[in-house]
Amino acid sequence: MCGTGCAQAQRCVCLLRLWKQFCNSAMSMAGMATLQSVLFASPAVTTSSSSNCGFFRGGKFSSCRLVAHAGRLQRNGAWRMKVVSALPDALLFDCDGVLVDTERDGHRISFNKAFEEKGLQVAWDVALYGKLLEIGGGKERMTHYFNGVGWPASVEEAQRKDFVAGLHKRKTDLFMDLVETGQLPLRPGVASLIDQALDKGVQVAVCSTSNERAVSAIVRVMLGDKRAAAMKIFAGDVVPKKKPDPAIYQLAATTLNVQPEKCVVIEDSHIGVTSAKAAGMVCIVTKSGYTENEDFSEADAVFPCIGDPPSQNFDLDFASSLLMEKKLA
Repeated sequence: MCGTGCAQAQRCVCLLRLWKQFCNSAMSMAGMATLQSVLFASPAVTTSSSSNCGFFRGGKFSSCRLVAHAGRLQRNGAWRMKVVSALPDALLFDCDGVLVDTERDGHRISFNKAFEEKGLQVAWDVALYGKLLEIGGGKERMTHYFNGVGWPASVEEAQRKDFVAGLHKRKTDLFMDLVETGQLPLRPGVASLIDQALDKGVQVAVCSTSNERAVSAIVRVMLGDKRAAAMKIFAGDVVPKKKPDPAIYQLAATTLNVQPEKCVVIEDSHIGVTSAKAAGMVCIVTKSGYTENEDFSEADAVFPCIGDPPSQNFDLDFASSLLMEKKLA
């Protein structure tokens, strides 16, 4: 089931679970019934901007953002509940497979064209490239491949690093041609989620193992100059170790001056989830063509895509609810 109603129901189920965890055995059945009534029977909760909570940003009331404050019972025996904003400090996107499903018909095709131009008898088919994606980074991917099947006879051991760098540069040029001509459209829901975050003052960044030039082009061409100007990009060799190492997300948190536990990451791969969770961040998966069968047991939530209304799977409110769950846990 998809759509706005689905996302609303998922958030409410999550919030009920939070309330149960928070109050544990102290919560009466009457109190639970009151909460259910508020969430499901009375969706239009009065809003206010006077509330504030140390961990969470903002402080605006919303029917789908809940933190329970136990310790006091009203005179009628009902539990006192407070609903507050839990906006992330930063929303961090992977690029390939998250912003755009680039891998099979973008990067793979560009690698093969670069190999062909170089006169190499190498062609990465769909299945092989899917396996190679377990290695983070294009240069690292090629190095891993040639270490396994053997290097071209004309490439001396001392030349291997430069050989791979040259191939990768040409592959990037070919990939850029695909990007600039708009042949790789955004995945559903990406633009609307970014707009939600920027409108609420949440910092947005892209954290990718791909070449910085290619990532910047995708953001500029696919998202437009206005969004691109508001987004920070961390990509390529900006860190010495690539995903699944957490370095790129740690760098993003430091540069943006935010706490890792207040960041929400959107990833599409197992190595991406591993990287985000090792950095101490909440991670939502949007599966891509190559990663749909990977292990996402460490992720905080998994969806086929973000989705645009009326087929929206989640939004900024849902990301906020995951932050609350982590904090209360």
